[in-house]
Amino acid sequence: MRHADVAPSLLNLAAVSNNGKTASILLVDDDPEFLKALTKVLEKEHFEVAAQADAGSAIRFINETKKKFDLVITDVSMPGMKGTTFLAAVKTAFPRLPVIVITAFGDWGQYMEALREGAYEYLSKPLDKSDLLDAVHRALSNGTHHASSV
Repeated sequence: MRHADVAPSLLNLAAVSNNGKTASILLVDDDPEFLKALTKVLEKEHFEVAAQADAGSAIRFINETKKKFDLVITDVSMPGMKGTTFLAAVKTAFPRLPVIVITAFGDWGQYMEALREGAYEYLSKPLDKSDLLDAVHRALSNGTHHASSV
């Protein structure tokens, strides 16, 4: 599925909000243990987290709940739809919404594709908690400024 086919279904996803409210993060990863652990880390830092097991579920969740997010964190390798396809769809619908891409199987081509599609940062698993939280805070503070971290 191409990102142009997915983007129209993401129209309910909101752009970054700087209104001082608790930041809301959409977390997408197909590894249930990693998803649970990352959710716990982010919630401990007082973020509101919506965790989804794949990009298709995330799109359905967005459309059904009309939830507005300040940040998206997505895995690259997932069943059904690649994280970079999901990333491209999100960035097409909401160019100012920061997206952090994470992967266990990073390579230079994948890194470049993620940056081309508008990733704010690209992080490799295993994630260092402080590196992740630094990236989250930068993304929420800077919004659309592109940075990279491998």
